[in-house]
Amino acid sequence: MPECACGCGEETKRAKFLAGHEQKLRKQLDEKMGGLPLLASLVKVTQMYAQDRMSLEGLGRLVRLIYQKD
Repeated sequence: MPECACGCGEETKRAKFLAGHEQKLRKQLDEKMGGLPLLASLVKVTQMYAQDRMSLEGLGRLVRLIYQKD
């Protein structure tokens, strides 16, 4: 059986998440990042890197800046 994708360690029947655990993961990520705008910034810069629109050095620099905002 698959394990819940929230990281709780519990097994699911077929779904990725147990009931309510998708929202639990969203809340944990929001709190860890310091807000959804910072999380969105992190996603944006990693997408730019994945699309070869940014160097590894540029990615590292922006990730450090994003995490310093909290």
